[in-house]
Amino acid sequence: MNSSSHGARDADHARDLITDIDQWSRQGRRLSSPAWFPLLVVSVAVFAALPFALLLGGNAAGYWAVVAPLSAVVTGWYFATRRVQLPFVRGTIVLVTGVVMLLVVAAFLLWFAGDSADFLPWIVIACGFGIFALVWRSVPTAFFAASTAVAIVVVALGGWGNVGVIMTLVVGVGAVAAAMVELAQADPGRAHA
Repeated sequence: MNSSSHGARDADHARDLITDIDQWSRQGRRLSSPAWFPLLVVSVAVFAALPFALLLGGNAAGYWAVVAPLSAVVTGWYFATRRVQLPFVRGTIVLVTGVVMLLVVAAFLLWFAGDSADFLPWIVIACGFGIFALVWRSVPTAFFAASTAVAIVVVALGGWGNVGVIMTLVVGVGAVAAAMVELAQADPGRAHA
């Protein structure tokens, strides 16, 4: 047997193995990305705000006082029951960010009202998901956070009425789009099926 052909086969086999390891590593990182679930929770909470605002007579504070803690509990359950956990430091940052988001919304709803209260949930979402994007290294989540922040500025400077409706559409659609991109990245085969 020719040792050079044997060596070439070994080199080809090693290259194939390294390619497989790289592919599995990329797929594992994508599958372990938890960003899709909080994005989906936000989209559901945001889209549900419109019908509840009609039912509650425009009382957005009452809606967010219930939905913010409920969203935090549902998202916390998701993170606690995942098979793939974030490393301790990153997980702690996500936990602290979520708790701060909840406390800021609760404090603001207790002490402030009026037009500035219309923007609070959106500011909290933009800032919180900006931090999440950094921790999860998620481009779709970063794009969602940035588009939410830009929408807040545009709506505030534009002085338009119906702040809640405009922001609901922008944030809700942005969250759904980012969640779908996250899911497509996690399983590219299903995205094309």
